[in-house]
Amino acid sequence: MIKKLRHIGIIVEDFDRAVKKFEGFGLPLSEEMEREDAGMRIGFFPIGDTLIEFLQFSPDKGWDSVHKVVRAQKGALNHLCFEVDNLDESIKDFEKNGAKLLEGSPMKGAHGRVAFFEPATTENVLVEICEV
Repeated sequence: MIKKLRHIGIIVEDFDRAVKKFEGFGLPLSEEMEREDAGMRIGFFPIGDTLIEFLQFSPDKGWDSVHKVVRAQKGALNHLCFEVDNLDESIKDFEKNGAKLLEGSPMKGAHGRVAFFEPATTENVLVEICEV
C-alpha cells in the first residue's frame, strides 16, 4: 500500500547551477551526496513531506542496466507546482533568480491563480506556482 509521495527525481545537466537556481527560488538543499559507484551526484530539497531529488550523471560511469534506463527517461515529468502565499511577490522572486514568466501567465488555474515559467530558465523543469 502506498503511504505517501517520497520524492520527485529530476535529471539535471549542471548540478551546481541547478541547486543555486532552486535555492534562489526558496527551496533549501537539505542533503547532497556523491555515488561514485553509479557516477551520480544527488541533492534533495524538502517540501513538506516530499523531496525533490536532483541527479547529475557522470558521462563515463554508472552505465549498469538500471541506471541506463534511469538516464534515458525523458519527458515523464510534466511540471512541478509549488503553492505560494503571494503569487505576485513570488513571481518577482523567481524572476530575480533568472526565471522567465511564460507568456499568458499569471492566469486562472484549477485551484486559484497560477503562473508558469519558461523551462529553459528553470533548469529544463516546467515550474508552476499557485496561490490558492
